[in-house]
Amino acid sequence: MYSDSIKDKVNTMFDDLKKRVYIIVSNSNTATEAAQKVTNLASSELASRSKSLLSDMLFDLSDSLMNTDYFKDISKQNRFTEINLRQEILSKYQFAATGTVNYNETSRETRALKVGGITFVIGGVSELGYVLISGLSLSSLFPIPIGTLIAVSIGTALTDYYAIEPKREKKAMLNALNDYFEQAKKQFIDWFDEVERYFNMRVEEIKCTI
Repeated sequence: MYSDSIKDKVNTMFDDLKKRVYIIVSNSNTATEAAQKVTNLASSELASRSKSLLSDMLFDLSDSLMNTDYFKDISKQNRFTEINLRQEILSKYQFAATGTVNYNETSRETRALKVGGITFVIGGVSELGYVLISGLSLSSLFPIPIGTLIAVSIGTALTDYYAIEPKREKKAMLNALNDYFEQAKKQFIDWFDEVERYFNMRVEEIKCTI
């Protein structure tokens, strides 16, 4: 799969994030302050960088597609381009930041994400990939807000962690966050794999119409 080549970029994205998180936690006066800053950084950074990765992947998939025998016909290329499958997929997600996320509200009250008429229960990082992948089957009228999804996921993970480690020591907190990001990285890779499968499925559907 093409998405295999994006794994190194996903690894780099999370490695860079973990370095910045280490600095934040080390320099914060309280665990709550650290959690607030980490939540805002991660939600903003992962949303913006995942958009770039996804956009690049879709561009390359479309470019490769145009080099196949089926699309040697310029008229077919033009009709496919008019459909704009790349934008169709991108529009299923909201990448722009919607403002500062209040960590206290996220961690204490929010364990669900409502998109359109569907409510996704976020019990931790394991649901992250599920919600991202589910976005492919939703209308672009109700895009998945990636930044908010990340914030809810981190808030839930830290709340569960604090229940186990009430002392909230920095080293233990960093270990918990590193575990979270390692799991989140796998969820993002699964998402990119599924996007490629969705892209190929839509290509076959579109071929039947042009």
